Amino acid sequence: MVTINGQKSLAVGIIENTNLRILDTQVSINIHIINSNKKKLLIGSNWLAKYKVNLILSENKLKF
Repeated sequence: MVTINGQKSLAVGIIENTNLRILDTQVSINIHIINSNKKKLLIGSNWLAKYKVNLILSENKLKF
């Protein structure tokens, strides 16, 4: 897997079919765990495409 900074990293684990809640919406996702010193969740482009997400970067919004 390639991290957000462009470096390759192996997943140290996977949490399958867990729930992600964004406001009032809950969806099932697989989470790939990597070693990092940051506490962030990065949503991959495959998830964005699956749920037809519209990113409105100028407003810091995500709609799906």
